Amino acid sequence: MGVSDETLVRLIKYMAPPTRDYERGLHAHTDKSISTIIFDNQVSGLEIEVKDSQWIKLSIYPSSFVFVVGDTLKAWSNERLKVVNHRVIMNGYKNRLSIATFAIPIEGPIIKTPKELIDEQHPQLYKDFDSKHIDSSERLHAFASLSPPISH
Repeated sequence: MGVSDETLVRLIKYMAPPTRDYERGLHAHTDKSISTIIFDNQVSGLEIEVKDSQWIKLSIYPSSFVFVVGDTLKAWSNERLKVVNHRVIMNGYKNRLSIATFAIPIEGPIIKTPKELIDEQHPQLYKDFDSKHIDSSERLHAFASLSPPISH
């Protein structure tokens, strides 16, 4: 990708709710990072948003992980890779433990879509940008999206 990054590893504990009622563990969001890898203790709770604002709960096989495309990787790939809105909703009697590993771009390198990912069918969607300006998907679109798209 040509982008320098640092890695942040975070152990996250989501407490089981005091009753069987649903309890939000983490609000819906996309990741600012380049990418995120999530491994959990087999307690469900991670959900992704699909079309029509419907949410589905992910079932992760033992010894497997989830790879999440971040906003920066989406822009770099000219939206060939898609971000997913995700959240954690807790229910049941067990705590959820997860290890999330984030690849975070270091300030300074410019995020630039490779020319191989730009053509007539896939015009450039984002101008070159420094990731320090991007702290959310909305800010990415406001700061770096091209309107109308241009091609090289």
